[in-house]
Amino acid sequence: MRRALHAEWTKLVSVPGQWWTLLAVTGVMAGAGALVAVTQRPPTCPPGGPGCSAPDTTALILSGAYLAQLAVLAVAVTVVSSEYHPRVILLTLAAQPGRGLVLAAKAVVGTAAVLATALLGVAGALVAGRQVLLARGFTGQGGRGPAALSDPAVLRAALGTVLYLGLVAVLSLGAAWILRYQAAAAGAVAALLYGPFLAARLIPMPDRVMHAVQDASPMSAGLSVQSLVPGAGTAPIGPWSGLAVLAGYAVAALGTGWLLLVRRDS
Repeated sequence: MRRALHAEWTKLVSVPGQWWTLLAVTGVMAGAGALVAVTQRPPTCPPGGPGCSAPDTTALILSGAYLAQLAVLAVAVTVVSSEYHPRVILLTLAAQPGRGLVLAAKAVVGTAAVLATALLGVAGALVAGRQVLLARGFTGQGGRGPAALSDPAVLRAALGTVLYLGLVAVLSLGAAWILRYQAAAAGAVAALLYGPFLAARLIPMPDRVMHAVQDASPMSAGLSVQSLVPGAGTAPIGPWSGLAVLAGYAVAALGTGWLLLVRRDS
């Protein structure tokens, strides 16, 4: 396994474009968090008054995940599909005959790189966003200010966002093994993430149906982990249950990719 991991790590670091895309994950998360915070204004209504509710500032600061996941899927898809066209994958499989070992090594290296950059991006978003919100006049009175970074709920949202981006990487790796072509795999993952999310917002449907779509959507369910305000999340499902939904998609995609790898490239 060490040999396979070293080979995949060497491939990753030898492509400058991959590094820039990974840095984009950090930059987009941190930059979007600060930018969204700049657009916010503290509520002017009396605390606890009718119709007066504090915004979920943590979810807003971490909303860069909606864009950062595009960089994540680009990195993960390229890790696999770049070896199929041209057929460099044949050399990889000849050097390391264990198909499952090759798949595992690519999954570990690609996901680990995404998790590291996602962690930096989430930390940067929370720190920068919090400072901007405080400068904009958000205070802790009435629960209107940004929650402390040591708050367990904030830590859950931060860790959940990092795990969300890691699971998007696993999902993208699986799609790349299944479809092989970079554009097809990236398009399929993007459609799976954004399609149900947009449908639930643009297509009129009963609340029961809309909630079912949100609970089954990998993005809406997964990003519910960011919400600190009850009922204000992207889906009515619980935070960790939402991540479990995304994990189910990721495991199914990677498992299907492994089956096809064994059958098609043996």
